[in-house]
Amino acid sequence: MPSDSIGVFGRVVRVRDSTDTDEAVRTLLPGPRFRTGLADFLCFLVPLAIEEQSHLSSERIDGMREELLDTIAAHGDDLQFGGTHQKSARVALAKALALLATAEGGVTILGVHACTAVHEGCPGFKPRESTPPASGCGP
Repeated sequence: MPSDSIGVFGRVVRVRDSTDTDEAVRTLLPGPRFRTGLADFLCFLVPLAIEEQSHLSSERIDGMREELLDTIAAHGDDLQFGGTHQKSARVALAKALALLATAEGGVTILGVHACTAVHEGCPGFKPRESTPPASGCGP
């Protein structure tokens, strides 16, 4: 089990997206360019949201959870295809992933893994030995 600390921004890394290999799912989603751009966006914004949420009370987080669910449910099409609410839907998605990152084992979705605590099998764990590090966000 890894023993190093994660820090205030959590750990957010790019991972292979299961939709890249699942032909049935891939045909339902926008192209790889969109998925890559969304993963890049999430790699940037989720750590900031993790830090921001770390200062909130559990009551505020419960209320925010409802707001985020409503925004994503109502404007998920704008998130994917553009529209009036694209920005708010994408920000809501990033904040929702930041909330899910606090669950045991974090969250892995849309080509991104996010977590706030050290856990077994973390794709972002970088061993201190001579093993090459896991790939982080970015190119």
